[in-house]
Amino acid sequence: MSTEDDSRRRGPRFTVRPAGAADRGVRAGRVLGLLALAAGALACAGPEPRSKQAWPGAPVVLISIDTLRSDRLPAYGYRAGDTPALDALRADSILFERAYSHAPLTLPAHASVFTGVLPDRHGVRDNLGYDLAPELPPLLSRVLKNAGYATGAAVSAFVLRREAGLADGFDFYDDAVSSRDDVAEVVASRRGPETLEAARPWLSSVADDSFFFFFHLYEPHAPYEAPEPLASRFDSPYDAEVAAADRVVGDLIAELERLGVYDRAVVMLISDHGEGLGDHGEPEHGILLYREILQVPLLLKLPDGFRAGDTVADPVQLVDVYPTIKEIVGLPATENLEGASLLDPDRARQEDEIYAETFYPRLHYGWSELTSLIRGPYQFIDGPRPELYDLVVDPGATRNLVAENRRVAGQMRHALREYDRELRPPGEVDAETRRKLTALGYMSSTVTPGTGPLPNPVDRLPTLEDLWTAQSYRLAGRFEESVAAARRAVEANPLMVDGWEVLGNGLENLGRFAEALEAYTAAIGAAGPTGDLVLAAARMQLELGRLPEGLEGVLSAERLGVLNTRELGRAGLLLAELGLVEEALELLRRTATETRPDSIVSLARVLSEAGRQEEALLQLERVFALEPESARAYETAGLVYLRLADWSRARELSRRALAVDSGRADAWNNLGVAHYFLNQPAEAVEAWREAVDRDPGQFEALFNIGLKAPEIGDLELARWALEGFMETAPKDRHAEDIRAARALLEDLGR
Repeated sequence: MSTEDDSRRRGPRFTVRPAGAADRGVRAGRVLGLLALAAGALACAGPEPRSKQAWPGAPVVLISIDTLRSDRLPAYGYRAGDTPALDALRADSILFERAYSHAPLTLPAHASVFTGVLPDRHGVRDNLGYDLAPELPPLLSRVLKNAGYATGAAVSAFVLRREAGLADGFDFYDDAVSSRDDVAEVVASRRGPETLEAARPWLSSVADDSFFFFFHLYEPHAPYEAPEPLASRFDSPYDAEVAAADRVVGDLIAELERLGVYDRAVVMLISDHGEGLGDHGEPEHGILLYREILQVPLLLKLPDGFRAGDTVADPVQLVDVYPTIKEIVGLPATENLEGASLLDPDRARQEDEIYAETFYPRLHYGWSELTSLIRGPYQFIDGPRPELYDLVVDPGATRNLVAENRRVAGQMRHALREYDRELRPPGEVDAETRRKLTALGYMSSTVTPGTGPLPNPVDRLPTLEDLWTAQSYRLAGRFEESVAAARRAVEANPLMVDGWEVLGNGLENLGRFAEALEAYTAAIGAAGPTGDLVLAAARMQLELGRLPEGLEGVLSAERLGVLNTRELGRAGLLLAELGLVEEALELLRRTATETRPDSIVSLARVLSEAGRQEEALLQLERVFALEPESARAYETAGLVYLRLADWSRARELSRRALAVDSGRADAWNNLGVAHYFLNQPAEAVEAWREAVDRDPGQFEALFNIGLKAPEIGDLELARWALEGFMETAPKDRHAEDIRAARALLEDLGR
């Protein structure tokens, strides 16, 4: 189901209807005298001594494969996988058998990599709503840039967009996935080959220099959709995605070899966290802290094959990446980092514990947070029901030892008090950002942090199945089923904001506005009066004819800082359709800024709804000057020309919109209208079918097919469309059309 701001289900159905934490001190010790060591090693004849640790100026490549469990790699003993590129890299590298992440979420884990400190200190507790705390060490990229390195990055997921805070110090930071705000379909990640292609020109430009390159792959993050022939080769879709990531790593290494960089480069491969795969009831990640979630691969290839093939059994952690890279390139130690160089022979004594946390269940479901400490062979998980495991004897964490080893459990629980577990509320997040996080599989709304005993996430996991089912049905346009599943989810978890939002969305699409208002109000009760929720409730007030309350709600949402101009545009369009044209224009003129061309499109759309087509076109000219390939602007221009009865121009502009983004259902609907008035009924019906394929909620397009398919002799298609319209269109909003569809079906000999 598209979530465009344009109200496709309203208006004429055919004639012109387009559709900061305190520093606890240093938990890592000294770093060796790097430059002196490096100079001494270079002066030696014969084989290099194994103590050599510095290669000043060496290229550094940091590869992060999102959501990669170490135990699903052949290099770590897995027999069902196929990763020739990683196997070859392992042969050239030091393999760290027990490497651990600090958080089961992409942004907090990468924040630890780039700051060298733990989440309780850098302050990023979730994938959205949190910024890096002040007074942190400079990012690793900034340190290397200041040392004369060219710095570049290419990332594959919206979570790591530059606005998230990790782009500082990079000369080149390709996060193009985050710039596609103009497409109808939610685009929040991209496949690895596309990311690599974006980085190749920059790599070629710096191949002869000292450079730092951060390369992030989103495979094998869910949904597991590996390309063929890999998808068919594996019983596990996850393993197929791992194999797909391996192919991209192989292509990157081949590029480094082609550029003459690989042999002299430092290449480090990590993951931000693992994946549950149902081992403890969690299919993906974010909620629990068991070994399958926290243990990640870590390979370190040093220049000229130094220590190739070595294996390190001691536990290591992601905060070790920063000091390790600094040491390798010969930069002085930083005393306020919380990791230690992976090459420091004393590190095992310095780091006797590894910390991890997840506040995701508390922020998104109202359940308890969890924290973890790994010390020696033991892992202690602190939550409503404490857990202790011996990971050497029981790597699958199947036997809780708390009852029989209370002394160790007590010591580790006491040690966790050193870490700052006070949670500050997340900041306001705009609807577009939350929409993209949801597209990545993460819950995006947050619960107001509470106090007192909270449910154990382990016990509540089964209730999430209803929420996932509700979201799946919503995206498929099956709103009745979505509503039923969402009701079950919120009955089991009254603080589940996402459940209330999905319920409200489904009810809204069914035209059951009073019930939708109740759902959005319940979400506000759980999350607090965030701008987007207040705006959703205000829309329902307007739909119910409560104009003063609805208008006040829209203005309140604006005051609360709703940053998503599409949502404000949607509200403005609704105001205009209800006769509050001047109020709508006043609202949208305030938000129509040159920095957000999309906001100007919203203003143009309201002007068009008000019958002021020439003014709408002038606003669209502003957009094209700022963003020449704006699909939404072309789509809106197509609508304007339909209303001006310029069918040829409307057809041309609708096609332009679809050339930029073929997923825009409204543009397909507009194109169908233009074709019909140009006496091209077959082309019109085909365009309307495309609209319905892309958005099952395109009820006007579905009705139009039923009306016009008989003209091209396709009675079966007409019956299908009319029956589908009667089954899915909101009954109160389309009551007259449903009666007409029933009569048409009788005429067609249903």
